[in-house]
Amino acid sequence: MEGASLQRRDRTGPPSVEDVVGTRKIAIAHEWVDAYAGSEQVFEAFARIFPNADLYALSRRPSISLDVGSRDIRTTFLDTSMFRNRRAATLPLMPLAWRALRAPEYDLVISSHHAFAHANRLAGRSGRHLCYVHSPARYVWTPEIDGRGGSRMLKPARDALRRVDRRFSRKVDSYAANSTAVAARIQSFWGRTARVIHPPVRVEYFAEGAPKVPTRDYVLGVGRWIGYKNLDLVIRAAERAGLPVKLAGRGPDRERLLAAAREASVPVELIESPSDEELRSLYQNARCLVFPTIEDFGLIPVEAQAAGTPVVAPAAGGVIDTVVNGRTGVLVDGLDPDRLAAAIHEADAIDPAACREHATRFGFTATQDAVVAWVSSELLKPSRDAVCA
Repeated sequence: MEGASLQRRDRTGPPSVEDVVGTRKIAIAHEWVDAYAGSEQVFEAFARIFPNADLYALSRRPSISLDVGSRDIRTTFLDTSMFRNRRAATLPLMPLAWRALRAPEYDLVISSHHAFAHANRLAGRSGRHLCYVHSPARYVWTPEIDGRGGSRMLKPARDALRRVDRRFSRKVDSYAANSTAVAARIQSFWGRTARVIHPPVRVEYFAEGAPKVPTRDYVLGVGRWIGYKNLDLVIRAAERAGLPVKLAGRGPDRERLLAAAREASVPVELIESPSDEELRSLYQNARCLVFPTIEDFGLIPVEAQAAGTPVVAPAAGGVIDTVVNGRTGVLVDGLDPDRLAAAIHEADAIDPAACREHATRFGFTATQDAVVAWVSSELLKPSRDAVCA
Protein backbone atom coordinates (compact mmCIF):
# COMPACT_ATOMS: atom_id res chain seq x y z
CA MET A 1 0.00 0.00 0.00
CA GLU A 2 2.81 2.46 0.78
CA GLY A 3 3.90 2.61 -2.83
CA ALA A 4 0.43 2.64 -4.34
CA SER A 5 0.25 6.40 -4.87
CA LEU A 6 3.64 6.33 -6.56
CA GLN A 7 2.33 4.05 -9.28
CA ARG A 8 -0.13 6.69 -10.52
CA ARG A 9 2.35 9.39 -11.44
CA ASP A 10 3.13 10.51 -14.98
CA ARG A 11 6.16 8.43 -15.86
CA THR A 12 7.43 11.05 -18.31
CA GLY A 13 8.54 13.32 -15.47
CA PRO A 14 9.47 13.37 -11.79
CA PRO A 15 6.72 12.54 -9.29
CA SER A 16 4.78 15.38 -7.73
CA VAL A 17 4.53 15.85 -3.98
CA GLU A 18 0.94 14.60 -4.12
CA ASP A 19 2.04 11.47 -5.97
CA VAL A 20 4.68 10.73 -3.35
CA VAL A 21 2.91 11.39 -0.06
CA GLY A 22 -0.67 10.57 -1.01
CA THR A 23 -2.90 10.83 2.06
CA ARG A 24 -0.14 10.30 4.60
CA LYS A 25 -0.13 12.45 7.72
CA ILE A 26 3.04 14.56 7.68
CA ALA A 27 4.95 16.62 10.24
CA ILE A 28 7.99 18.87 9.86
CA ALA A 29 10.09 19.45 12.99
CA HIS A 30 12.63 22.25 13.30
CA GLU A 31 15.02 23.19 16.11
CA TRP A 32 14.11 26.82 16.85
CA VAL A 33 12.92 29.87 14.95
CA ASP A 34 15.20 32.62 16.19
CA ALA A 35 16.08 34.56 13.02
CA TYR A 36 15.48 34.40 9.29
CA ALA A 37 18.74 32.55 8.71
CA GLY A 38 19.70 29.51 6.67
CA SER A 39 18.05 26.79 8.76
CA GLU A 40 14.84 28.77 9.14
CA GLN A 41 14.73 29.27 5.38
CA VAL A 42 15.02 25.50 4.93
CA PHE A 43 12.17 24.96 7.42
CA GLU A 44 10.11 27.48 5.45
CA ALA A 45 10.97 25.70 2.19
CA PHE A 46 9.94 22.31 3.59
CA ALA A 47 6.65 23.84 4.70
CA ARG A 48 6.18 25.12 1.15
CA ILE A 49 7.05 21.75 -0.40
CA PHE A 50 4.59 19.95 1.92
CA PRO A 51 1.69 22.42 2.28
CA ASN A 52 -0.44 20.01 4.33
CA ALA A 53 2.21 19.15 6.92
CA ASP A 54 1.90 20.06 10.58
CA LEU A 55 4.78 22.21 11.81
CA TYR A 56 6.78 21.93 15.05
CA ALA A 57 9.73 23.75 16.63
CA LEU A 58 11.40 23.79 20.03
CA SER A 59 10.70 27.52 20.26
CA ARG A 60 9.77 30.49 18.13
CA ARG A 61 10.75 34.11 18.64
CA PRO A 62 7.50 36.08 18.14
CA SER A 63 9.16 38.76 16.03
CA ILE A 64 10.31 36.29 13.36
CA SER A 65 7.83 35.76 10.55
CA LEU A 66 7.95 32.73 8.27
CA ASP A 67 5.86 32.17 5.16
CA VAL A 68 4.05 28.99 6.19
CA GLY A 69 0.54 29.97 5.13
CA SER A 70 -2.11 29.93 7.83
CA ARG A 71 -0.50 27.08 9.77
CA ASP A 72 0.57 27.36 13.38
CA ILE A 73 4.04 26.30 14.48
CA ARG A 74 3.56 24.17 17.58
CA THR A 75 6.30 24.53 20.18
CA THR A 76 7.66 22.85 23.33
CA PHE A 77 8.18 23.86 26.96
CA LEU A 78 11.39 25.62 25.84
CA ASP A 79 9.28 28.29 24.14
CA THR A 80 9.64 30.95 26.82
CA SER A 81 11.75 34.11 26.83
CA MET A 82 13.95 32.69 29.59
CA PHE A 83 14.88 29.59 27.59
CA ARG A 84 15.10 31.35 24.21
CA ASN A 85 17.81 33.66 25.53
CA ARG A 86 19.86 30.86 27.15
CA ARG A 87 20.11 28.38 24.33
CA ALA A 88 23.55 26.96 25.14
CA ALA A 89 22.54 26.34 28.76
CA THR A 90 19.35 24.56 27.69
CA LEU A 91 21.06 22.24 25.20
CA PRO A 92 20.79 19.22 27.55
CA LEU A 93 17.04 19.89 27.85
CA MET A 94 16.37 19.78 24.13
CA PRO A 95 16.04 15.99 23.78
CA LEU A 96 13.69 16.00 26.77
CA ALA A 97 11.62 18.81 25.23
CA TRP A 98 11.14 16.81 22.06
CA ARG A 99 10.34 13.63 23.95
CA ALA A 100 7.83 15.43 26.20
CA LEU A 101 5.95 16.97 23.28
CA ARG A 102 2.32 15.88 23.20
CA ALA A 103 1.37 15.28 19.57
CA PRO A 104 -0.33 12.71 17.37
CA GLU A 105 1.74 10.10 15.56
CA TYR A 106 2.58 10.79 11.93
CA ASP A 107 3.14 8.59 8.88
CA LEU A 108 6.06 10.75 7.76
CA VAL A 109 8.25 13.12 9.77
CA ILE A 110 10.96 15.34 8.30
CA SER A 111 13.27 16.91 10.87
CA SER A 112 15.35 20.02 10.19
CA HIS A 113 18.29 19.33 12.47
CA HIS A 114 21.28 21.16 13.92
CA ALA A 115 20.99 20.27 17.61
CA PHE A 116 18.63 17.49 18.72
CA ALA A 117 15.65 17.58 16.33
CA HIS A 118 16.21 13.93 15.48
CA ALA A 119 15.21 13.10 19.08
CA ASN A 120 11.54 13.79 18.35
CA ARG A 121 9.07 10.88 18.52
CA LEU A 122 6.48 12.26 16.12
CA ALA A 123 6.81 9.23 13.82
CA GLY A 124 5.76 6.83 16.58
CA ARG A 125 6.31 3.12 16.04
CA SER A 126 5.27 2.76 12.41
CA GLY A 127 5.93 6.13 10.73
CA ARG A 128 9.01 7.08 8.76
CA HIS A 129 11.47 9.60 10.21
CA LEU A 130 13.69 11.41 7.70
CA CYS A 131 16.21 13.91 9.01
CA TYR A 132 17.74 16.82 7.07
CA VAL A 133 20.96 17.86 8.82
CA HIS A 134 22.45 21.36 8.77
CA SER A 135 25.15 20.00 11.07
CA PRO A 136 25.40 17.56 13.96
CA ALA A 137 25.25 19.77 17.06
CA ARG A 138 28.30 22.01 16.92
CA TYR A 139 28.34 22.56 20.70
CA VAL A 140 28.66 18.79 21.11
CA TRP A 141 30.71 17.56 18.15
CA THR A 142 32.68 20.45 16.61
CA PRO A 143 33.01 23.28 19.17
CA GLU A 144 36.32 24.26 17.56
CA ILE A 145 34.50 25.57 14.47
CA ASP A 146 32.94 28.56 16.19
CA GLY A 147 34.44 28.42 19.70
CA ARG A 148 31.23 27.48 21.50
CA GLY A 149 31.32 24.76 24.14
CA GLY A 150 35.00 23.91 23.67
CA SER A 151 36.07 24.33 27.29
CA ARG A 152 37.83 21.35 28.91
CA MET A 153 35.48 21.74 31.87
CA LEU A 154 32.59 20.94 29.56
CA LYS A 155 34.15 17.76 28.17
CA PRO A 156 32.23 15.38 30.51
CA ALA A 157 28.96 17.03 29.46
CA ARG A 158 29.94 16.82 25.78
CA ASP A 159 30.84 13.15 26.12
CA ALA A 160 27.48 12.39 27.75
CA LEU A 161 25.58 14.32 25.08
CA ARG A 162 27.50 12.52 22.34
CA ARG A 163 26.36 9.16 23.69
CA VAL A 164 22.76 10.38 23.81
CA ASP A 165 23.05 11.87 20.31
CA ARG A 166 24.39 8.65 18.82
CA ARG A 167 21.51 6.71 20.34
CA PHE A 168 18.94 9.05 18.81
CA SER A 169 20.72 8.88 15.45
CA ARG A 170 19.94 5.15 15.22
CA LYS A 171 16.20 5.82 15.39
CA VAL A 172 16.15 7.80 12.14
CA ASP A 173 15.24 5.99 8.92
CA SER A 174 17.26 8.16 6.55
CA TYR A 175 19.55 11.17 6.63
CA ALA A 176 20.19 13.96 4.16
CA ALA A 177 22.94 16.57 4.60
CA ASN A 178 23.14 20.12 3.31
CA SER A 179 26.72 19.60 2.03
CA THR A 180 29.34 16.95 1.49
CA ALA A 181 31.21 18.33 4.52
CA VAL A 182 28.20 17.68 6.76
CA ALA A 183 27.63 14.26 5.21
CA ALA A 184 31.19 13.38 6.22
CA ARG A 185 30.48 14.49 9.81
CA ILE A 186 27.33 12.35 9.90
CA GLN A 187 29.38 9.35 8.82
CA SER A 188 32.14 10.10 11.31
CA PHE A 189 30.01 10.94 14.35
CA TRP A 190 26.95 8.72 13.90
CA GLY A 191 28.16 6.01 11.53
CA ARG A 192 25.30 6.79 9.13
CA THR A 193 25.36 7.60 5.44
CA ALA A 194 23.54 10.66 4.09
CA ARG A 195 22.58 11.85 0.66
CA VAL A 196 23.51 15.47 -0.08
CA ILE A 197 20.62 17.85 -0.76
CA HIS A 198 21.62 21.49 -0.98
CA PRO A 199 19.29 24.01 0.69
CA PRO A 200 17.39 26.50 -1.46
CA VAL A 201 18.89 29.92 -2.10
CA ARG A 202 16.99 32.92 -3.48
CA VAL A 203 19.09 32.96 -6.62
CA GLU A 204 16.43 34.57 -8.80
CA TYR A 205 16.12 37.50 -6.42
CA PHE A 206 19.84 38.24 -6.25
CA ALA A 207 20.21 37.89 -10.03
CA GLU A 208 17.48 40.32 -11.02
CA GLY A 209 17.91 44.04 -11.57
CA ALA A 210 21.67 43.87 -12.12
CA PRO A 211 23.25 47.16 -13.22
CA LYS A 212 24.55 47.27 -16.81
CA VAL A 213 27.91 48.59 -15.59
CA PRO A 214 28.56 47.50 -11.98
CA THR A 215 31.11 49.60 -10.11
CA ARG A 216 33.29 46.66 -8.99
CA ASP A 217 35.29 49.10 -6.86
CA TYR A 218 35.27 47.45 -3.41
CA VAL A 219 35.78 44.14 -1.66
CA LEU A 220 32.67 42.89 0.12
CA GLY A 221 32.25 40.93 3.34
CA VAL A 222 28.81 39.71 4.45
CA GLY A 223 27.76 37.88 7.60
CA ARG A 224 26.92 38.19 11.26
CA TRP A 225 29.38 40.36 13.14
CA ILE A 226 30.64 37.69 15.52
CA GLY A 227 34.15 36.36 16.11
CA TYR A 228 34.19 33.09 14.23
CA LYS A 229 32.99 34.74 11.00
CA ASN A 230 36.51 36.29 10.76
CA LEU A 231 35.27 39.44 9.04
CA ASP A 232 38.31 41.36 10.26
CA LEU A 233 40.23 39.25 7.73
CA VAL A 234 38.24 40.88 4.92
CA ILE A 235 39.72 44.22 6.00
CA ARG A 236 43.25 42.83 6.32
CA ALA A 237 43.13 41.09 2.94
CA ALA A 238 41.68 44.16 1.20
CA GLU A 239 44.41 46.34 2.74
CA ARG A 240 47.05 44.12 1.17
CA ALA A 241 45.16 44.23 -2.11
CA GLY A 242 44.88 48.03 -1.90
CA LEU A 243 41.09 48.09 -2.22
CA PRO A 244 38.22 49.67 -0.25
CA VAL A 245 36.01 47.43 1.88
CA LYS A 246 32.31 47.21 2.67
CA LEU A 247 31.10 44.93 5.49
CA ALA A 248 27.38 44.14 5.68
CA GLY A 249 25.70 42.53 8.68
CA ARG A 250 25.14 43.16 12.34
CA GLY A 251 26.13 41.65 15.66
CA PRO A 252 28.11 41.95 18.89
CA ASP A 253 31.45 42.38 17.09
CA ARG A 254 30.40 45.80 15.82
CA GLU A 255 32.75 47.88 17.99
CA ARG A 256 35.76 45.67 17.26
CA LEU A 257 35.10 45.90 13.52
CA LEU A 258 34.63 49.67 13.76
CA ALA A 259 38.01 49.92 15.50
CA ALA A 260 39.61 47.82 12.77
CA ALA A 261 37.97 50.05 10.15
CA ARG A 262 39.35 53.22 11.76
CA GLU A 263 42.87 51.78 11.79
CA ALA A 264 42.76 50.41 8.24
CA SER A 265 44.89 51.91 5.48
CA VAL A 266 41.99 51.66 3.00
CA PRO A 267 38.43 53.05 3.27
CA VAL A 268 36.16 50.69 5.22
CA GLU A 269 32.38 51.11 5.44
CA LEU A 270 30.13 49.09 7.76
CA ILE A 271 26.55 48.68 6.55
CA GLU A 272 24.47 47.57 9.52
CA SER A 273 21.30 45.51 8.96
CA PRO A 274 21.02 46.13 5.21
CA SER A 275 17.67 45.54 3.55
CA ASP A 276 17.37 42.81 0.95
CA GLU A 277 17.53 45.45 -1.77
CA GLU A 278 20.65 47.03 -0.29
CA LEU A 279 22.32 43.64 0.08
CA ARG A 280 21.54 42.73 -3.52
CA SER A 281 23.08 46.00 -4.72
CA LEU A 282 26.14 45.41 -2.57
CA TYR A 283 26.62 41.97 -4.11
CA GLN A 284 26.06 43.17 -7.66
CA ASN A 285 28.57 46.01 -7.48
CA ALA A 286 31.33 44.29 -5.49
CA ARG A 287 34.63 43.36 -7.07
CA CYS A 288 34.43 40.07 -5.18
CA LEU A 289 33.03 38.59 -1.99
CA VAL A 290 35.65 37.56 0.55
CA PHE A 291 34.13 34.82 2.71
CA PRO A 292 36.69 33.88 5.40
CA THR A 293 34.32 31.57 7.26
CA ILE A 294 34.02 27.78 7.38
CA GLU A 295 30.29 27.19 7.09
CA ASP A 296 28.31 23.97 6.95
CA PHE A 297 26.79 25.16 3.66
CA GLY A 298 26.73 28.95 3.47
CA LEU A 299 24.00 30.85 1.62
CA ILE A 300 26.10 33.99 1.20
CA PRO A 301 28.59 32.69 -1.41
CA VAL A 302 25.70 31.41 -3.52
CA GLU A 303 23.86 34.74 -3.23
CA ALA A 304 27.01 36.55 -4.39
CA GLN A 305 27.43 34.24 -7.38
CA ALA A 306 23.76 34.71 -8.30
CA ALA A 307 24.53 38.44 -8.44
CA GLY A 308 27.46 37.73 -10.79
CA THR A 309 30.16 38.27 -8.18
CA PRO A 310 33.07 35.85 -7.66
CA VAL A 311 33.90 34.41 -4.26
CA VAL A 312 37.25 34.26 -2.45
CA ALA A 313 37.20 31.77 0.42
CA PRO A 314 39.17 29.08 2.26
CA ALA A 315 38.80 25.67 0.61
CA ALA A 316 36.77 24.10 3.42
CA GLY A 317 33.17 23.47 4.42
CA GLY A 318 30.23 24.24 2.19
CA VAL A 319 32.09 26.29 -0.42
CA ILE A 320 33.65 23.07 -1.69
CA ASP A 321 30.16 22.31 -3.04
CA THR A 322 29.09 25.81 -4.03
CA VAL A 323 32.15 27.51 -5.55
CA VAL A 324 33.98 26.19 -8.62
CA ASN A 325 37.62 27.09 -8.09
CA GLY A 326 38.92 29.10 -11.03
CA ARG A 327 35.48 29.40 -12.63
CA THR A 328 33.19 31.10 -10.10
CA GLY A 329 35.73 31.99 -7.44
CA VAL A 330 39.15 31.37 -5.95
CA LEU A 331 39.57 28.90 -3.08
CA VAL A 332 42.71 29.08 -0.97
CA ASP A 333 44.37 27.02 1.73
CA GLY A 334 43.90 28.56 5.16
CA LEU A 335 43.12 32.12 6.18
CA ASP A 336 46.36 33.93 5.43
CA PRO A 337 45.58 37.59 4.53
CA ASP A 338 48.34 37.70 1.91
CA ARG A 339 46.97 34.64 0.13
CA LEU A 340 43.45 36.05 0.30
CA ALA A 341 44.73 39.34 -1.15
CA ALA A 342 46.36 37.52 -4.06
CA ALA A 343 43.11 35.61 -4.62
CA ILE A 344 41.19 38.91 -4.78
CA HIS A 345 43.24 39.90 -7.81
CA GLU A 346 43.00 36.40 -9.31
CA ALA A 347 39.22 36.68 -9.09
CA ASP A 348 39.28 39.56 -11.59
CA ALA A 349 39.51 36.94 -14.34
CA ILE A 350 36.22 35.29 -13.30
CA ASP A 351 33.31 35.68 -15.74
CA PRO A 352 30.19 37.05 -13.98
CA ALA A 353 27.98 35.06 -16.35
CA ALA A 354 29.62 31.83 -15.18
CA CYS A 355 28.88 32.78 -11.57
CA ARG A 356 25.22 33.45 -12.34
CA GLU A 357 24.81 30.24 -14.33
CA HIS A 358 26.38 28.12 -11.60
CA ALA A 359 24.17 29.68 -8.91
CA THR A 360 21.00 28.49 -10.66
CA ARG A 361 21.77 24.96 -9.41
CA PHE A 362 20.87 26.05 -5.88
CA GLY A 363 17.36 27.44 -6.37
CA PHE A 364 14.13 26.29 -4.76
CA THR A 365 13.10 23.99 -7.62
CA ALA A 366 16.36 22.02 -7.43
CA THR A 367 15.90 21.53 -3.68
CA GLN A 368 12.25 20.58 -4.04
CA ASP A 369 13.02 17.96 -6.70
CA ALA A 370 15.79 16.47 -4.55
CA VAL A 371 13.63 16.39 -1.40
CA VAL A 372 10.71 14.76 -3.22
CA ALA A 373 13.05 12.16 -4.72
CA TRP A 374 14.48 11.44 -1.26
CA VAL A 375 11.05 11.01 0.31
CA SER A 376 9.87 8.91 -2.62
CA SER A 377 12.82 6.51 -2.35
CA GLU A 378 12.32 6.08 1.38
CA LEU A 379 8.58 5.50 1.19
CA LEU A 380 9.12 2.77 -1.39
CA LYS A 381 11.23 0.78 1.06
CA PRO A 382 9.29 -2.03 2.74
CA SER A 383 10.41 -1.32 6.31
CA ARG A 384 12.72 0.75 8.46
CA ASP A 385 16.38 0.29 7.66
CA ALA A 386 17.76 2.04 10.73
CA VAL A 387 19.32 -0.07 13.47
CA CYS A 388 17.25 0.55 16.59
CA ALA A 389 19.02 0.74 19.92
